[in-house]
Amino acid sequence: MTMRHHNTINSAMEEMRPIARTSLSDEIVSQIVDLISRDVLKPGERLPSERELCRQFGVGRSSLREALRSLTVMGILDGRVGDGTFVSNDNERYLEKALQWSLLLDRKKIQDLIETRLMLESQTAFLAAQRASSENIDEIERTLKGMEASILQPEKYLEFDVQFHLTVAQATQNSILYNLLNMTRNYLQTWIKGSLAEPPIPKAERRAILSVREHQKILLTLQKRHAEEAQQAMTQHILSSSVDLQTHFEHRTGTTNSTLS
Repeated sequence: MTMRHHNTINSAMEEMRPIARTSLSDEIVSQIVDLISRDVLKPGERLPSERELCRQFGVGRSSLREALRSLTVMGILDGRVGDGTFVSNDNERYLEKALQWSLLLDRKKIQDLIETRLMLESQTAFLAAQRASSENIDEIERTLKGMEASILQPEKYLEFDVQFHLTVAQATQNSILYNLLNMTRNYLQTWIKGSLAEPPIPKAERRAILSVREHQKILLTLQKRHAEEAQQAMTQHILSSSVDLQTHFEHRTGTTNSTLS
């Protein structure tokens, strides 16, 4: 085992914590997915032995094996007979799906994401209005035109929508703010998919059209260099789309909760 691999595994082990929830295997899956998504566990690296993992998580072998089996089926982990279990080198699309499932089945995580976006993106809009270069504004406008042209093409629309928000963050000229938002990219994609996914199709199309209008308002405030208005426009957009995300959650789980906002 190389020193780099040893240090990485030690770092990952330190962030594993005893399981306290009822569904032990689900919590193990959640923790491992989180470690991989944050690059604490890297593609191609071997996980510690089952004995070490059981001790670190504080669970029995049956729960651990169930979790590892689920992650292997999803393609996030790669079990090699005689060699151990490795983080898959080709796990990105499976990891994105796992993050989507995790988000859309976890009411608390939805609330956490709403709070994070409100705090982070309202500030990026505020600073972008003050600091954006003409090139930044042009790029934001280009992504908005892409959204407008792809309302009936969900995958393309998603790509332009995510890029709009990342470009606004880039326009702050603050690399840490940009990197923070970029770290939430998979959750941001899931948010947009969830907010547009409610049947019937006309409703999803109306949501997309409303979203475009909200983005147009954000762009206008950035062009006018009105920082407080940009902050308000971004906040209103996030709150508006969060209602649709919550509706999607309730549709999938058959639950309602008026406290989510």
